[in-house]
Amino acid sequence: MTIIHRKVASIGLAVGMVGTLGVLAAGTAFAGTPPAAATVATTTTTFAAPGAEAAAVAAQQTATLMSEYTASTAAESKLMVGAWLPYWQDASGSQEVALNLTSFNEVSPFSYEINSQGLITDDLLIGSGVWAPYFAALKSANVKIIPTIAYFDANGIYTLLSNAATRQHAEDTIAQLVQGEGFNGIDIDFEGMTPATRPYYSLFIEGLAMRLHPEGQSLTCTVVPRTPPSSLYVTPPANIVYPENYPLLNQYCDEVRLMAYDQEGVDLKLDASKGGNGTLYGAVADPDWVKKLVTYALQYISPKKIVLGIPTYGYEYEVSWANNVTTYQVVRAFDYDDAMARAQAIGVTPARNNAGELSFTYQSSTYVQSSNTYTIPSTEPAALMTPSSTAPTTFFVSFPDATSIMQKVALAAQYGLKGVMLFKADGQMDPAIWSQLP
Repeated sequence: MTIIHRKVASIGLAVGMVGTLGVLAAGTAFAGTPPAAATVATTTTTFAAPGAEAAAVAAQQTATLMSEYTASTAAESKLMVGAWLPYWQDASGSQEVALNLTSFNEVSPFSYEINSQGLITDDLLIGSGVWAPYFAALKSANVKIIPTIAYFDANGIYTLLSNAATRQHAEDTIAQLVQGEGFNGIDIDFEGMTPATRPYYSLFIEGLAMRLHPEGQSLTCTVVPRTPPSSLYVTPPANIVYPENYPLLNQYCDEVRLMAYDQEGVDLKLDASKGGNGTLYGAVADPDWVKKLVTYALQYISPKKIVLGIPTYGYEYEVSWANNVTTYQVVRAFDYDDAMARAQAIGVTPARNNAGELSFTYQSSTYVQSSNTYTIPSTEPAALMTPSSTAPTTFFVSFPDATSIMQKVALAAQYGLKGVMLFKADGQMDPAIWSQLP
């Protein structure tokens, strides 16, 4: 078994781990300094909150979902709660998990990457032993450790899995990794696959299950969710072949995690109904979209295996309108702390929008060119009607808070799902969430 231990873990990890482990081992208050809110310089001159109509719709939606949440308290108490721990926020993420340990049943360090030859890279340096005391403390609190192995290159995934020798070698290597490190299981997160990879990905999942299950270890499959074709296409194709075989995943995976985020403009029906009337609509995960993903998956996968992925981050968009089309250019991702700091810096209070998230707009002299763009046919949004000559660019920020996160938790309980998985624990979530999770 060959694993590369990449030297990317921050020096701050060692410092952060000391305070974190103190909480875990001794139950004392965290002695470290939490990350400070970012101070953002801006050339903003004007801003606007969402319109009254959108706010009213959002308020009604929130009230409905929270009513469902209250009605399903008993079922929700049985929900599994987990979070991905990203290697790029290792210190702050590990602290956040430690300080809120009683909220978690599973933690998935986003640590490992694999290439087309089956070589695994250890981004968090787990193999060096630095994480051993931390993981031991999690286990003592009955928190399962299920690291993620990620691969996001379509051609590379096909090369890895279509060759029987490299595929089976990868299965052996992963099984040895799980057993050698004493993990509770492994999470496979392969994204961007083409339909041609489908039979080989299925064999890979089956092979992993055959190696892990006899040892009492679990196999988790993280998948890109499926927007129903009727919402995804103007005219749905007759036959759609997906890279993941849902019935097979139901057979071999102990958990199937739906990445119910990065919605953007993928749902044409919601785009028209919520963003076509002059309202800005840049949802990360609208509950109405998430419902569609869940109900589609439930046709093929047991609810007791489905884990709903919930975003803790949002996006900033540069927005413009011309010829009855609103264009959204994704500028950057925004965590809760950063988004609130930006709003405070420009003097605006975020308001609940019609996707159940918080949002605000502002105008700036800055212009950003982005290749990540989508459009929604729309009347002209009110936020774009009065540009300033000195700040002609309009930005729209939409992001989740504890209320919007709990909307998705309520959905998971409503549909009897196994649990929820937060993406991501990085020290920048809305702190109010910790008193509300089941």
